[in-house]
Amino acid sequence: MPTQSTTFSQGTKEGRGDTSAWTDTPSDRAQKAKMNYLEAYNEASALVSNEEDKKRANADADLVDKYNKAKRSKTLVQKRQEMVAGKSKKKTKQKPEKEDWAGQHPWKPWDREKDLTAGRQSVKLDPESMTQGLSSRFSAGNFQRNFL
Repeated sequence: MPTQSTTFSQGTKEGRGDTSAWTDTPSDRAQKAKMNYLEAYNEASALVSNEEDKKRANADADLVDKYNKAKRSKTLVQKRQEMVAGKSKKKTKQKPEKEDWAGQHPWKPWDREKDLTAGRQSVKLDPESMTQGLSSRFSAGNFQRNFL
């Protein structure tokens, strides 16, 4: 009795390759050797011709690049990149002012005014905006409510 389950194979079976060597005649072997030689020769000649084509294409591309640099104006993308690079250079040239504590302490000392207002928005106590808030339709300040 088989211990394995009898189901179809889940994967594909790889081929065994060329098994004709068992049945080849001497003339068949000579023919195969000749074909292999011709295939290798054609591949080598194709590589050489591809290298020559690449050299020609590179030479042509160099000529086009030289002409474009000499005769044509810059593209909008190049102009934009130069403008952005110029702005970033201006920003890097401006050095931030050093604080007066910088060389004296290993850490930044506590400053009540700066540190307490760091992440907050400044609140403006404007009387006009306060009265507008009381008279808006979402406020409850125009009339007096009497509860029992």
